[in-house]
Amino acid sequence: MTKEKNLKLINSDLEEFYVPYTRTDADIYKVYARSIEHAIQKFNFMMADGKSSLQPCRRVSLIEKSANTAYGKNELLDVPKIFSRQIDYYDTWDREIIDHSKIKLVNDHITKGENNGL
Repeated sequence: MTKEKNLKLINSDLEEFYVPYTRTDADIYKVYARSIEHAIQKFNFMMADGKSSLQPCRRVSLIEKSANTAYGKNELLDVPKIFSRQIDYYDTWDREIIDHSKIKLVNDHITKGENNGL
């Protein structure tokens, strides 16, 4: 004899929501300069063409551990608001980059019209 399992749907009036869960990475680069302002200018100039030979020396990450907001099905997702919201529960990682060939750089997704239809 086998027992039949009867599953009953208790509530079929469920709505659709979208919950952001964030992980943010920042690559840290070593730049030799005369001042903080000079370091920023030098870094921005070197990275402007996307072909810089600079390699990050560290990567720090903030990883959300508990969501605190949700968006309704018909609500317009406001991207800046998603990234500027307060994250209450998170972990952080700080690690040195030893083997540069095995990491995907934070700006790898940015191309100058190559293979992205622009």
